[in-house]
Amino acid sequence: MITVFGATGTTGAPLVETLLAKGADVRAVTSDPAKIDGLKAKGCEAVTASFTDPAALEQACAGAEKIYLVTPAHLDMRQWKANAIAAAKAAGVKHVVLATGLGASPKAGLTFGKWHSESQELLKESGLDWTFVQPTYFIQNLMWQADSIAKNGVYYDDLGGPVSWIDARDIADVAAEALTGTDHAGKGYGVTGPEALTGDEIAAVLSEVTGKPITSVTLSADEAKAAMVAGGMQDEVAAAMVELASIAPKGYLGGIETTVSDVLGRPARSFRDFVTENRDAFVQ
Repeated sequence: MITVFGATGTTGAPLVETLLAKGADVRAVTSDPAKIDGLKAKGCEAVTASFTDPAALEQACAGAEKIYLVTPAHLDMRQWKANAIAAAKAAGVKHVVLATGLGASPKAGLTFGKWHSESQELLKESGLDWTFVQPTYFIQNLMWQADSIAKNGVYYDDLGGPVSWIDARDIADVAAEALTGTDHAGKGYGVTGPEALTGDEIAAVLSEVTGKPITSVTLSADEAKAAMVAGGMQDEVAAAMVELASIAPKGYLGGIETTVSDVLGRPARSFRDFVTENRDAFVQ
């Protein structure tokens, strides 16, 4: 049995699909009772659990040999992961695949790197087998702007430099291999896409695929933070996101990792592939 936390999220949802396709027994965990029936319809067990409820977390882990652990970006995410790791250990789980972020380490200088590193070190200290999946920015985040791109022909760039965007389905596939394959314990997998793109290059891809002119407009740090807070993000988390984005102009978010091809034996999905697949969302 493999327990997947965040089973309806950006990486958890495709992970459930991939694991089921591999023939794995899957228990999907969500905090939203309304999503249980949809998960069960996929052919897996489904349960509800809050990251603040240790008993529910332990029950979600009961009988599982491995778990996938991911939490939303939140001020409490370190405590949430700590609760889930403690529950996994109490339930007899052997191996935890933990989703963190590229660059997370005890030497990290950025807030998110430090937060993710704390969770990584806690898992190491737990005595459980571990694998870290450390992605960069998700290509799927582009969908947050789909309506405005379609209506206004504008892509709002809140990074200001090249980023090696990764398709969340590739993250899920790497996690699935770590959960079902061999020789993945004790490894940290930095996960990026096959190329780094600037805001102007993203706009060019959108223009070519949609056949309509799309321009890139750079957002200031204050504008980017205000937009995130308006969307419901906590102020401190939004500040950490802006801090992370601040290193993009220096090229620090544009590095390319070969993890997808190394682990899966196939190329990572490209940004253009994603835009082509979702073309209708960007055309009014």
